Amino acid sequence: MRKRQILLAARDCPFLCHLYAAHQCRKRVYFITEYLSGGSVEALIQMYGCLNSDNVKFCTAEMVCGLQFLHGHNIVHRDIKPDNIMLDAEGHIRIIELGLAQDGVTFSNNISGVTGTFHFMTPEVLHKRGYGTAVDWWSLGIVVSKKATGRSPFYSGFDSKMAYRAITKGEPEIPSWLDADVQDLIKKLLCKNPQ
Repeated sequence: MRKRQILLAARDCPFLCHLYAAHQCRKRVYFITEYLSGGSVEALIQMYGCLNSDNVKFCTAEMVCGLQFLHGHNIVHRDIKPDNIMLDAEGHIRIIELGLAQDGVTFSNNISGVTGTFHFMTPEVLHKRGYGTAVDWWSLGIVVSKKATGRSPFYSGFDSKMAYRAITKGEPEIPSWLDADVQDLIKKLLCKNPQ
């Protein structure tokens, strides 16, 4: 029911996946959402290695609008990653997969729990501290870096201890050849202090 409520709230934003109908039987719930024929941002990164600066900025601007809408409704997504960003037929983004989203999150009402995709989690989530909407902005910083460079700004291998150390203690690796505005945005989004 929570996911349905969040999806219903999302229908007023052009950058979030829209719910058309929901059906429940004894064992399952079915959500009928819009068809997004453009594929995922992850598929684009896999295909091209990275996106050009104009595409990164355009896609990021639409993601910011989608996240601002969610946060304005006291909803935190908690699993922002390239797989959860789809494109419609005209190339506009839709943030999908609101299954881990949590509503009722305000500045004074933080939540806790390790939820999301490991390499996109914030230091405060990995430290098992309370958190708010700042977790989505951190994840957006990693997504922007992946779109612009084709890789994570932190260790992205299979050794979870190295990844944990890089995210919680290390500084993001941002190539100097990146567009100056994109570099600046990534640095600001990947601030370890959520305040």
